[in-house]
Amino acid sequence: MDKITLHAKLRPTAGRHALRELRAAAGVPAVVYGADVETQKVAINARELHRALLAAGTGLIELHIADGAPVQVLAREVQRDPIRRKALHVDFMAVSMTEKLRVEVPIVVEGVAPAMSRPDLVMIREMDAIEVECLAVDIPRHLVANIANLKTADDSIFVRDLVVPPGVKVLVDGSHVVISLTISRGAVEETVEGAEAATAAEPEVVTKGKKEEEEAAAKS
Repeated sequence: MDKITLHAKLRPTAGRHALRELRAAAGVPAVVYGADVETQKVAINARELHRALLAAGTGLIELHIADGAPVQVLAREVQRDPIRRKALHVDFMAVSMTEKLRVEVPIVVEGVAPAMSRPDLVMIREMDAIEVECLAVDIPRHLVANIANLKTADDSIFVRDLVVPPGVKVLVDGSHVVISLTISRGAVEETVEGAEAATAAEPEVVTKGKKEEEEAAAKS
């Protein structure tokens, strides 16, 4: 993965008024904490932050604070506007490059499931993300769930089927289901309705046959 860099300025002032002014000037407040660094309040250009977060995903960002040495960080928490989805505040955690850490990475679906050619089946995603352990430099952008092996309604994709890069340890049991298939509710309802209709029709046939037999016996 290409190195992702981001520049920040120290944020000496605090308070709501200062934060409003910063955001009005297209800035985003952030805090940096973690391994071998002093906690610092910083300000980052909103557009540059958006590009960096999009490119890094759950991975590393090289953060340059003023004239100090660059710090390797992870975006641990991003507060966003609930409507416009713009970043309002970011917590950056500085990490050691020699110690393993635990992070949650997204699961991405790839491939085509042959079983989905059946119109009555729907795919259920049981897991959207998964916890892994690795060095900071080895953090994957995502893990891949290849659904090409979903050939029948009884097939599933398990944690053990995920494509895991070298140096990464999955911390979830391999027997957990990631993706499964099930019959759609509409197909189930049609099957039930059809069965009920068939059951309701049977007494009419029996009653009609019994009545005809009684009439034939009376005539004879």
